[in-house]
Amino acid sequence: MVQIAHKTASFYDLPATLLTPQEQLRAICRVINKVWQVVGEADILCDNLEAAQSVDNMLWIFQANAFIPHGLGAGNAVRIHYQDPWPDFCKVAVFCNLQKLPVTLPESERLVDFIPVSPVARDQARERYKQLKSLGYTLQVHALEA
Repeated sequence: MVQIAHKTASFYDLPATLLTPQEQLRAICRVINKVWQVVGEADILCDNLEAAQSVDNMLWIFQANAFIPHGLGAGNAVRIHYQDPWPDFCKVAVFCNLQKLPVTLPESERLVDFIPVSPVARDQARERYKQLKSLGYTLQVHALEA
């Protein structure tokens, strides 16, 4: 098993001006694109197949002239997962619209999560934040611009 010396999680606060789920997903894809550009890979964890397909579709159209090699499951630089078991290890795990933390977190160099606009989803993000803090993660919160 890979030993991770320092566990870090970054939360991106989605601006209230992004009112629709599509606008919020477009902003999430901008972060995924940045992760891919910097790290060269990412694993995106979604709650279900529908959420995974939404991410997959948005990654094709979120920005003109952007290309991210992605797909459901293995075989791409950006891998989209929608069910347990999650990967055992990934450089960066991106939580995309997860309601709660996975029971078993993948070993990773960094976790990326989002604070959505809706009050219920914000409360779920706060709970994930508290859980990660109790697990010893160093947490950062970034305001995401529209």
